[in-house]
Amino acid sequence: MRRRRVVLCGGLALAAPLARAQKDHARVAVPLYRPADAMQGLYRQVLVPRAEAFAAQAARLPAALQTHCAAGGDAASLAAARTAWVDALAAWELLATVPLGPLIERRAVRTLDFQPARPELIERAIARQPTSPADMQRIGTPAKGLPALEWLLWTRPATPQTPACTYAQRVAEELAREAQALRDAVTKAAAADWDEARGDAAFAEFINQWLGAAERLRWAQIDKPRKEAATRGKSKATFPRAASGQTAASWQRQWQVLREWAVHDGGVLPRPGQGVVPLESYLRGRGLNELADAWVARIERNNHAMQGLRTEDNKRLDAAVREMVATKALAQDKLAPALEVSIGFSDADGD
Repeated sequence: MRRRRVVLCGGLALAAPLARAQKDHARVAVPLYRPADAMQGLYRQVLVPRAEAFAAQAARLPAALQTHCAAGGDAASLAAARTAWVDALAAWELLATVPLGPLIERRAVRTLDFQPARPELIERAIARQPTSPADMQRIGTPAKGLPALEWLLWTRPATPQTPACTYAQRVAEELAREAQALRDAVTKAAAADWDEARGDAAFAEFINQWLGAAERLRWAQIDKPRKEAATRGKSKATFPRAASGQTAASWQRQWQVLREWAVHDGGVLPRPGQGVVPLESYLRGRGLNELADAWVARIERNNHAMQGLRTEDNKRLDAAVREMVATKALAQDKLAPALEVSIGFSDADGD
């Protein structure tokens, strides 16, 4: 992208504000943010604290499983381990729904959240009885990470003092190590110099990854399981996080991240480089108010469709899928070209 001076754009009064975000934008001038400004704020104000939170929650898992797997482990210790897993999952999804920078470089989504878990590979890994980090590196990712732990805590709960429980501990320890490595990598990336070239590349990555995350939520998380169930003649789809009962909560967390990075929340606009710049604010800073209005309206329609979404409500699931298709179309056809960003192929594109 070309370098542009930081200036203030006036004339933002709107005839019919569509949301609180637009009302606030109508009263104040919006800075013209550079890509580097937007990405520096996102890394330092969001990704660093979320990487720290994930590392802290992941660190609780090994101890919780050690307590459960020791002699005397019972229903209460299993419940505590499950709670630790749910907390780690929540922190993970807030960090990794839109994977950027170090998460991509370390292939963190595949390493820590390979879906679906492969029971036969988990059983094979248990039989190998790994005892060290080196042993764990020789076990494939489909038998590790958060989905494998979900299987070991809910689908086939590991009994204390068994090889399965010991293996669950090893999986939790590896997850905690990778969470710490991610925290360090994100912190280092955030602190580095955000020059024009780096900012432009990171911003293009952000747009592509936001779009990929929205499509992943629509297809892999919501629509694909239903289509597969219909194809196989099943009356009920098997959604991700179903064993732990976290499917609906997971959808909401993923949408929360997408929405908060898409539209302004109505708060004070940050100075360039000093805070998070959602896409709406970025558009308005460039005087693209008509597109920003359309973007806010589209996100709010999508938000309405996502509210209270449940796995058993096929009519509402259909509506949510339609809204996300429309969101993808606007982002791909209008928003990305306006921001001079090329959209590449994403592994989220399932159909």
